[in-house]
Amino acid sequence: QISGTFCGRGDNSVLVNVGGLSYEVLVPLIVEKALDTAPLGEPITLETVYYLQIDQNRATPVLLGFQNAIQREFFQKLLLVPRMGPKTALATFGRPVSTLATAIETANYSLLQTLPGVGKQKARDIVATLQGKLAKFALMQDSELDERAKRAALVAHSDVGEEALQLLIMLGHKRAEAEKLVNDALAVENAPDAETLVRVIYRLKQEKR
Repeated sequence: QISGTFCGRGDNSVLVNVGGLSYEVLVPLIVEKALDTAPLGEPITLETVYYLQIDQNRATPVLLGFQNAIQREFFQKLLLVPRMGPKTALATFGRPVSTLATAIETANYSLLQTLPGVGKQKARDIVATLQGKLAKFALMQDSELDERAKRAALVAHSDVGEEALQLLIMLGHKRAEAEKLVNDALAVENAPDAETLVRVIYRLKQEKR
């Protein structure tokens, strides 16, 4: 685990300052999206996996970061797949845990093949290795929503999020409901202002009908 100050973003990575030193942590797309609207300078904690990357007889230490222990455990399951190295597994991890686990448990090859680096044979390897072993991850829908709610500490307290939150409350929404609407919208779009964010919220509500 690494805890410090969120101090920067890179391609598929974030920078975490710990005691004056900045550490680059590689993250999967799902974590990158979750932190997309997070303000720099905020406290951050990531569950980590450490490994040595061997290039031309040189070993480079690499940190991989996840939002929670469940994501990390699921990632480690992916490493059981033949010819699935850490970087390949990280690239594959672009959807919520429950979505990926359900696809594997139900042998949804079409969905698996939409993931970066996963072709027909790799999708078969993933299912052959992990099918029947991911039931608890497939049942994580509520937990995935809880994770979005926890992100309020990073995203809903932004000026845009707070302004949209107050507007929804004025329109008659209960605070808990308004917070969920704001967080769901921020999870899919980095709105530049409250008015745009409210339009995103309306669009998402229409899509659910």
